[in-house]
Amino acid sequence: MFWAGAFWELIWRYFLRHLPLYVALMLLFATGLGFGALATQKLSPVQKEDLNNYITAVYASLAESNQENHHRVELFYQRLKDNVIKTAGLVFLLGLTVIGAPLILGVVFVRGFVLGFTVGFLVQDTMVKGLVLSATGILPHNALMVPALLLGAGGALSFAGSAFRTLLGVSKDGVHGQLATTTFLAICSGILFLAAALVETYITPILVQLGQGLLT
Repeated sequence: MFWAGAFWELIWRYFLRHLPLYVALMLLFATGLGFGALATQKLSPVQKEDLNNYITAVYASLAESNQENHHRVELFYQRLKDNVIKTAGLVFLLGLTVIGAPLILGVVFVRGFVLGFTVGFLVQDTMVKGLVLSATGILPHNALMVPALLLGAGGALSFAGSAFRTLLGVSKDGVHGQLATTTFLAICSGILFLAAALVETYITPILVQLGQGLLT
């Protein structure tokens, strides 16, 4: 019990010490959201129609209750590869390289942009229906994906900053402790992405089906 309390105290102190970094990442993500939402206003009528048809088809397939189990498994592994390997793993590796750390900011911004664009398009194009689809088909798994992204990005940027200061001779602190912390945060980020993949694969379709039931 004592070790558990000390462990959580260390985590709390870590986040307090790096609070400005995480606030900056949240602001960057929010900026991406805003730009994504604004970008929907620049679409031509043809582009809007094509996107609307595509999104309608996607949500129709999600709402199908008779999807075969192996299709859901394939979708789960695809989401696992996209989020855990391509996102969490990429962010972790960029932080380790130090020189690639600025690209982490780009990843955070782009993920915010994509989410903002999707929600903005749905709400602008279909209003109430778009709100329902956003709440049932986008919000559930993104409630886990966004913290996962910010958690991993913050840890990777923190390590890159510590390693850079050490290389410049500004700081004499070793990077081993920071590396252990960053690795732990990357694992936690991967676990959250894994949970998000499970939600998107097995829970989101049920919520979408319920949402469509409310709209009919």
